[in-house]
Amino acid sequence: MKRMTLMIAIAVFILNACHPKTQAEKNPVPPASESKEGKTIKLADLATNKDVVCGMILEGQSIADTTMYRGQIYGFCATECKAEFWKDPKSYLIQ
Repeated sequence: MKRMTLMIAIAVFILNACHPKTQAEKNPVPPASESKEGKTIKLADLATNKDVVCGMILEGQSIADTTMYRGQIYGFCATECKAEFWKDPKSYLIQ
């Protein structure tokens, strides 16, 4: 029973982490991420228009975080997806 409850809690957390936020929940920071050099990352700069972790289609307003991996820039709908990506990047990029 404890195992089932834990599995449900984890599933709810993952689903909520990738759920698009309402305007009131959004961070007041501009939606397009900025690199350390201060360059604004645009959707066209990304290697793909999807969050490779959860599969959410990214739009300008839904890019919460970005990272560079092997010369490509990847966008994420949430920082939790970025953290998950870095646990095993290769597994998310196998098509």
